[in-house]
Amino acid sequence: MPKLIRSVIALGIIGSLAGAAGFWAFSDAVRNLAAPPDSRADAIVVLTGDEERITTGVRLMAEGRAQRLLISGVHPTTRIPTELKRPIQGSDSTREELLRCCIDIGHAAMNTSGNADEARQWVRSNGFRSLIVVTSSYHMLRSRAEFARAMPNIRLVSHPVRAGRNLQLENWWRHWPTARLLLGEYVKFLGSSARFSVARLVTPAPEPSRPALPAGSLPSAAANPRSE
Repeated sequence: MPKLIRSVIALGIIGSLAGAAGFWAFSDAVRNLAAPPDSRADAIVVLTGDEERITTGVRLMAEGRAQRLLISGVHPTTRIPTELKRPIQGSDSTREELLRCCIDIGHAAMNTSGNADEARQWVRSNGFRSLIVVTSSYHMLRSRAEFARAMPNIRLVSHPVRAGRNLQLENWWRHWPTARLLLGEYVKFLGSSARFSVARLVTPAPEPSRPALPAGSLPSAAANPRSE
C-alpha cells in the first residue's frame, strides 16, 4: 500500500477517535450539568424551546434571583399563557405586577446565535453586568459559547433545565433518541466554539459595563418554541 494512502487512513482513524472522544466528553459534561443552589445575577435570559425553560426563568425571578428577565426568541403572535403566572406566589395583583414590570420579550432571535445577539443588546441597554442563562441542559454548552462570544465582559451563570420526557441523559448511549440529539448538539457546539475562538482573535478588548439601571415598565409576554 502506498505511503500516502496509509497516511490518509491513519489520519482518518485518528480523526475519528478524536471526534468520538470529544463527543463522549461533551455528552458526559451535559449529563453532569447542574444548576447552582442559589444562583443570582443582575438579570436572567431564557432561551425559548421547551416550556420548562420559561417556567424556570419566571420562578427564579419570583424568588428574587435577578432584577429583570428576558425571554428571547418569542414568536410575534404569542400571548401570555397561564403557565407564566403559576411559579409566582402571592395574589393576582402581585403576579400581574411582576409580569408587567420585570419581564421583557425579544422577537428577533431565530436560533441560539440570535439569542445571544438579542440578549447582548438588552444587556447593554440596561447596563447589566451578570446574567443567568436558562436553557435545557443539552443546549447549555452551546448557549454558553454563543453568549461568551457575544458578551465577553458579562459574567454568565448557567442554570440548565432537564426538560423533555424522552431525554435520558443518565444512560444516553442506550437511548437512541437521546444519543442522536446529543450528537446533533455536539456538531453545533463545535461550530459555536469555532465562532467563539475566532471572535476572541479579532475582537478588541471589551468596553467596561455601565452601572445597572433601575427596572422600568416594559411590555411582557410568553414564548413559542423557535429553532435552536
